Amino acid sequence: MLSPILQQLAEDASVKTGSGSSMDLVTIDIDQQTELGQKYEIRSLPTVIAFKAGQPVDQFIGALNEAGVRQFLEKV
Repeated sequence: MLSPILQQLAEDASVKTGSGSSMDLVTIDIDQQTELGQKYEIRSLPTVIAFKAGQPVDQFIGALNEAGVRQFLEKV
């Protein structure tokens, strides 16, 4: 499952993005927050969107293993 991997990486202070920033994890229930689901055109779950300065910069759809998530974080 993706959630435990994301939670573990978010809690690990040594995990940084490619720009050296730490990661904050926010989860949204798009059934409850339908406006956000529409705004970011979320069509499949899980969808992970990386933001910088409040703007989306990259995303992935579907489950990744820990190595895949780390690789994604290194890009952003």
